[in-house]
Amino acid sequence: MLPRISGRISKYNSEGRWRIRRDLPKEMRYIRTVSWKWKQWSGRGDYEEHEEMRDISRLCYPKELIQPPAVELTIAERGGQTFLVSPTMAKNPEATDHIKHVINLFLELFRECELVADNMEDFDVPAVERVNWRLLPPGQYPWEVLRPHMELALRRTSEAMQKVIKDRQDTIRAYNPDRIYVGAGGFGDYLAYEFERFGSVVLESVRVDNAIYAFGQDWQAVSQLSKAQVINGNHHQARIVHSDGWKDRLAHFLQ
Repeated sequence: MLPRISGRISKYNSEGRWRIRRDLPKEMRYIRTVSWKWKQWSGRGDYEEHEEMRDISRLCYPKELIQPPAVELTIAERGGQTFLVSPTMAKNPEATDHIKHVINLFLELFRECELVADNMEDFDVPAVERVNWRLLPPGQYPWEVLRPHMELALRRTSEAMQKVIKDRQDTIRAYNPDRIYVGAGGFGDYLAYEFERFGSVVLESVRVDNAIYAFGQDWQAVSQLSKAQVINGNHHQARIVHSDGWKDRLAHFLQ
């Protein structure tokens, strides 16, 4: 299983990190969408209140994505004890950074880490069975019903940003998905909407800086992959950035 994000190391493990390329010229980049309110003079001392979604863009240095290590942990038992173990690692100079990352990941998650030699008793490692998603029971799911499932991802999100997130989720739900999945583990900030008639599954994050990803009906196979494999492995049918016109691009895809 891919560990849930709980700090800087596990976030890098799941999502990677961005390297700022200050050696390259700046470029105009979409930053986020905000809910904008203002009052407009309507005459005779009256004002009308308006609200709309606006894209924020600015000149920035280009960013280069450092791919996430996507280290997954396995639950194993030996001698009546239960362990969480990392993949086997070879001790050589080329693997030093990776070994440091795994150790730091354990320290961040559990506050302790034990290294074992390769001559220790073998673990009876079970076959990999990931549970990155859980299917919600059939029914209608307005935002008020879905929100409790996303509490962990939304806990530090401002009210203004939650309006943007709600608008995005409402837009996708308007197409009446057949099933809705809630992400777990490394996918904890995603909702997955399955559309049988379109032959697609649409992943939408509750974090404002993530794009929409759409996949085909090989969803059961795709859902067994790690987040890094899904997002960065070119398995998706489409990637839609939440810049101006994203709703039209989604509508064009879901037709």
